[in-house]
Amino acid sequence: MEGNQYHPRIVASSEDLDPDGFKGADPISTSIDQEHRSLGSAYFKSAQWSPDGTSVLVSTADHVLATHILPPELLTSESPLRLRPYSSHQSPEPVYATAIHPSYTLQDPASTLYLASPRSLPIRLLSPFSPSLLASYPLVSKTTEEYIAPHSLLFSSHDPKTFFAGSLNLISIFDINRNGEGPVERMPTVPSKRTKIVGGIGGVKGIVSALNMSSEGILAAGTFSRWVGLYDAYGRGGSLGAFQLQGDISGRQEGIGGTGVTQVLWSADGRYLCVVERCSDTIGIWDVRGTGKKLACMRGRKADTNQRMGVEVVGNELWAGGVDGMVRVWHGLGKTEGLLDPTWEFKAHDGMSKVFIWKFVPL
Repeated sequence: MEGNQYHPRIVASSEDLDPDGFKGADPISTSIDQEHRSLGSAYFKSAQWSPDGTSVLVSTADHVLATHILPPELLTSESPLRLRPYSSHQSPEPVYATAIHPSYTLQDPASTLYLASPRSLPIRLLSPFSPSLLASYPLVSKTTEEYIAPHSLLFSSHDPKTFFAGSLNLISIFDINRNGEGPVERMPTVPSKRTKIVGGIGGVKGIVSALNMSSEGILAAGTFSRWVGLYDAYGRGGSLGAFQLQGDISGRQEGIGGTGVTQVLWSADGRYLCVVERCSDTIGIWDVRGTGKKLACMRGRKADTNQRMGVEVVGNELWAGGVDGMVRVWHGLGKTEGLLDPTWEFKAHDGMSKVFIWKFVPL
């Protein structure tokens, strides 16, 4: 494994998870002490940076959504700081997905919005500066009339008042200004029989578990059934194609295969699509704009778990966390074919490590 130019150091750490500590929390940061308490059954399911880099939204296994606002002395303090949540919302049901508004900035509190999709309830619009629900958006099954909880949420990079919600064989499009209303458009990912007869493609089957938009306006959608679909015109146009994941560079014995897509990411230029699966040791790379075929597999990820293990694209690098607490980095995204080993790694946690990077801070 090659050397690296980075020297990661810890600058802050959250408290050990205690649900009672998330209620009525104040913005406080103190030096980290040496206390350590067992987390029990509580753990962080996910974390997201706000676009302005001031806040981190976390979701816990106890159905709590907490916002950490980072202290201004974060990068200048001589010792690591203790982070406590500024505010929190207790969800009545497990939360399947969250998404932060692309215009989020602390300088404009009205912009500090995020979405959450709790099980068997409408999608919720929340803010760290409001203790109550700001708006809700019901997604209802046309056959059973039950609420559908999306497994993926994404704000449009082209039109911030629009957001996408992925569910079983369906991508729904909502207008954030229409409180209490359902989707303005439903886009089935599996076309009708008539569409197939007139030359349409087969579509994307299963629960849409991952959504991401490229810099060129192509919406990528991945499913737990190991399908990936591409849609043009910032997700409002037709389907560009769909493919099912296969262990086509090596085989399942090499950890190539997985049990469902948990994340899709684009390279900065919109050419390469990175597909992340649960229970998989690799990250698949597809050359979407060029050959349209699988280019490489970044192996050695150490993510044989059903949990969503975070991966980030940073320039021409991939950063990924593993179940062994390591963060691994692969250089040269899109530059090399075949099976690729990590370029370097570092220890981040004693347990599972998930990676979420604010990309505007020089590393």
